[in-house]
Amino acid sequence: MAHLITLTNSETKEDMLFNLDTVVSIESDGRDGVTGQGQTIITTRWGRTMVKDTLPEIRKKSMEQVWPELT
Repeated sequence: MAHLITLTNSETKEDMLFNLDTVVSIESDGRDGVTGQGQTIITTRWGRTMVKDTLPEIRKKSMEQVWPELT
């Protein structure tokens, strides 16, 4: 069974589904100097995507997917 969560693309601002089973790493790139907003880089088997969701938000969404009774 795929473990899917919805995240928001940082460039297009569109929602997209991520299959957590294909994720290699998730890391924060820090805050940029213009807006003060950070982005998160998700690396999968097929490439990299930048999302606007923070690491804590992604962790929370992933826990809701895996352990819905704990949320």
